Amino acid sequence: MAIATFPRWSGRHSRRRRLVQTGFLAVFVLLPLFDLFRFDFTAGRLHLFGAEIWLDEWTILWLALMFAMWLIGATSLVFGRVYCAYACPQMVFTEIAHDLDGLGRRLTRGLDPKIRSKVARGISLAAAALVAVTASVFFLAYFAPLPAVAGKLLHFDIGLWVGAIGAITALVAFLDFAFVRETFCRSACPYGLLQGVIEDGRSLHVRFEPQGCIECLACVKACPMEIDIRDGAFQIECTRCGSCIDACDAILGRLKKPRPGLLSFEMAGLSLRGLDLKRILVTAATLAFAVVLGISVATRQSVAVHLAPVYSDASTAGKDVAETRFLLRVANRGKAPIQLGVRPEGLPASARVAGLGDATVPPGQERRFDLTVSLPKADTRSSVTPFVWIVETPEGAKRFAASIFSPRRAS
Repeated sequence: MAIATFPRWSGRHSRRRRLVQTGFLAVFVLLPLFDLFRFDFTAGRLHLFGAEIWLDEWTILWLALMFAMWLIGATSLVFGRVYCAYACPQMVFTEIAHDLDGLGRRLTRGLDPKIRSKVARGISLAAAALVAVTASVFFLAYFAPLPAVAGKLLHFDIGLWVGAIGAITALVAFLDFAFVRETFCRSACPYGLLQGVIEDGRSLHVRFEPQGCIECLACVKACPMEIDIRDGAFQIECTRCGSCIDACDAILGRLKKPRPGLLSFEMAGLSLRGLDLKRILVTAATLAFAVVLGISVATRQSVAVHLAPVYSDASTAGKDVAETRFLLRVANRGKAPIQLGVRPEGLPASARVAGLGDATVPPGQERRFDLTVSLPKADTRSSVTPFVWIVETPEGAKRFAASIFSPRRAS
């Protein structure tokens, strides 16, 4: 019954593909469910597995995204366009939409044939709408905590953000599930075409043995990309989903004299003979990319300190004391409060610092300190007195070169 209801789960390659897709779907649900991955645009932070990546650290995020794209490209070189069939959200939800079609046909099996197709389609569309709304809720949870999103929906407290964006996301998802499906993959997906360009003759492909073909066209009917794999193994639309192999195995296995199917996967790129300079360089670059990303994450500092002078029109000419203002910004990205120590180095003992006050920075916050350093002009040797700010944090001391400006009285 399960195979009849969900035919895309039949066949060894199809079952393997659907299990991988289920794993990626579970990741899509579990990340926001446990708040492991969330963009907070209001605060300018990325919540990643309990850590907070701040706006000025988004080079790490950019590096991670570039690595993910590179990894997909490197995988395509060896395995061909497998990302589309096994991991792409478009294909994962498309296969779910086909499952809903099968469920609709199963539930209407005893109805009059004249109305069965319409009722089955209605059930499929209703289920697709429910899946689209659910997917929209989890999508919004990538930008706000899931309990907050669910709470607003349950209490109908929907403003522009949850209302408009959520409705648009649900509508686009529903139209995709109901009507677009593989059409986008066949005609509009730029990344799928890019993967097709990257692969070569040693990549994973479907091998066809023409001797013994009975021209049943089962492989053509089973192909979600609507191609005839017999026309060539490296057609750019082929996603290596294995549906054609399963269909051929099923047909030839039911003959009076059962025999193996004529289609099978073949790959030389992973064998020692198949290794070439291109694959060696891609593998080395992938490993180097991963090492750089790992070092960037491992050496990430939990305390960011920035200090800069504040220039103003106020002049200390004619005064006995020279003053210069500085803006100190300290971001505590950790989960515990930190205590700062700020002092100038290289100035006479008569120098004074004001503006630090309570030097505690709470966790997950940024504090700004308007510092003023003053020095009696009698202790200055010229109009510019250089010195060094020392800012002490739990991660160590940071040094910033600075100067006190003391304009002289015009003679």
